[in-house]
Amino acid sequence: MNNLRKYFALASVALLIVLAVSPLKDYFSEWRSYQHQYNALIETLPQRVKPVPIGIKQQWVQKFDRVDRCETCHLGISEPALKNAKEPFTTHPNIYHDIDEFGCTVCHDGQGAATEYKESIGKVKFWESPIFPRDFMEASCAKCHKEQNVPEAPILNEGRALIEHSNCVGCHKIDGYDKQWVPRLDGIGSKVNRTWLVNWLKNPKAYFPQTRMPNFLLSDDEANNLADFLMTFTTPPPTAVMEKLPAQLTSASSDAKAKMIALGSTKFSEARCISCHMINGRGGYVANDLGKVASKVNEAWLYNYIAHPKQLSPDVEMPRFRFTKNDLADVVAYMEDQFVDYDAPQPPPYTPDPAAYEKGLATYKKYNCAGCHQLSAVPKAEEMGPELTYVGSKKVYEIDFGSTTIDQNLPSYLKTKLLTPRVFTPAMKMPDFGFTDEQARAVTVALLGNTDEKIPAAYIVHPKPKSTFMPQGDFGKLVKSLSCMSCHVMNGNGRLVATDLSMEASEAQEKWIEGYFKVPYSLRPILTERMPNFFLSDAEIKTITGYMEKVFVVDSIAHDVKITPAAIANGKGLFFEKYGCQSCHQVGGKGGYVGPPLDKLGTRLTQGWIFHWLKDPEAYRPNSIQPDYKLTDEDAEALTAYLMSLK
Repeated sequence: MNNLRKYFALASVALLIVLAVSPLKDYFSEWRSYQHQYNALIETLPQRVKPVPIGIKQQWVQKFDRVDRCETCHLGISEPALKNAKEPFTTHPNIYHDIDEFGCTVCHDGQGAATEYKESIGKVKFWESPIFPRDFMEASCAKCHKEQNVPEAPILNEGRALIEHSNCVGCHKIDGYDKQWVPRLDGIGSKVNRTWLVNWLKNPKAYFPQTRMPNFLLSDDEANNLADFLMTFTTPPPTAVMEKLPAQLTSASSDAKAKMIALGSTKFSEARCISCHMINGRGGYVANDLGKVASKVNEAWLYNYIAHPKQLSPDVEMPRFRFTKNDLADVVAYMEDQFVDYDAPQPPPYTPDPAAYEKGLATYKKYNCAGCHQLSAVPKAEEMGPELTYVGSKKVYEIDFGSTTIDQNLPSYLKTKLLTPRVFTPAMKMPDFGFTDEQARAVTVALLGNTDEKIPAAYIVHPKPKSTFMPQGDFGKLVKSLSCMSCHVMNGNGRLVATDLSMEASEAQEKWIEGYFKVPYSLRPILTERMPNFFLSDAEIKTITGYMEKVFVVDSIAHDVKITPAAIANGKGLFFEKYGCQSCHQVGGKGGYVGPPLDKLGTRLTQGWIFHWLKDPEAYRPNSIQPDYKLTDEDAEALTAYLMSLK
């Protein structure tokens, strides 16, 4: 009985200690200390800020099924007076959503119900959603925002663009991305020479730094066997009709060839091929580098490709220039003479492998070349990589970090793999895309946003449906032949490298459009990409302008302006004195280079376009840098009168 009493007494003392510790622990808790510090801090401010009552502050975000207690410590997130305070009291920068509606962890992740720092950021055992590192914060935007350009998320937008440009869906399934097919490989054996092909397979960016083709880190044997395999495909695609080379290219005397080269240089320059193609470090980025093309393709293929590009490569964006037979021969002679890679490395000697075809085919399949290229011998991709649609929800315990010493988390894993794809194990097949550190970060952000988290449908921002507009008739045939939509947008469809043509007939005068197609010129001399000269016939130009005048018109842009000497004088004063337009635009050879020169504007643009453009530039070009001066109708009409007088 005495022992029982002792045990009961000890248990009573232990209970009292436990009951005493609990309130003491609560009293000296981390969050309570922060709240006292906050109230002391606001007393030192020159502005009057309301102190907070001591206690847990909890948010139940019912729509997202989350409980957040973040504001228990982060007390100044909505208080502008604390923008320079230290964490956890500083103002939250740029809050794009209502905190009461969205809470905190839906964007930041972390353990919302925690009240201690270490637990709140989620870097504790058994918690799989630690807080997003600052460098990857924009990944959370992707949970709701599925559109192409997410507001205030430039890193996410860049990452998504890189995923599309790099054609990651060639090997990985990722919802929301379309496969980008690159040139067919049927006929490659009659197109390129083997030395070039081996060098290309070993290191594509050494030939063309801007290429989308990654480096598969092939061994010498793999590159040689793959090259031998590909060189067996000498039959062009069924769409191609190969013409024989003209006699002047195959049997011309040295003097005649020199004359052809000189004429070809002139015609090549007139066509402005450099607007799309880079040549020895200069030119556009729309198409491949031509500076070494004569060391890549043979003369017959080059001749036929320029003559009919879409026969040899149906999906190519190369336009068909209206060269005469003689002009075409001259251009090819010039390119074969000038665009030679004299520094091309010679592959080391090798002994052809009797089983090169089989080994090359195995290499082709191993690295999933069919994911990007079409080849009749391998009709479909076979070695697909893991699906990335929900890679942002991948658990840390599912990741093999190998022998690396990087941080054991998903962002570090993804970024490291993008920079050094085979660092975790040499058995990996992922190629090296040559991403910079910033690009790898951007792609990582985009991938981290691919989660399986269930977001209420009302909060999902879907991309706008893509336009399917495709002009028909004779104009449509010209658009396809000239690949107009590879640079221009028409009613929402196309690529915006140059002008959106959807309102062209309401913007530009018909006579000017006709003259422009006869001799295209750059409105902004400082730009690299300029309109090529296709050498169109008068009938083709009439077809283009006739269609534009009927279809690419917006009736609301029409606006008549009374052009009187008084109105012109008033507009000139506004132009040079009140608004200082000459700081960006040139008139009479004087002024800035930011915008296009305005000489002869009265023979180029319509009155209605000038008036409405001056009133609201971003209504017609959302990314325009033209200032919106909020002009009155009177000032806009006066400026229009002056600009229309510039003829």
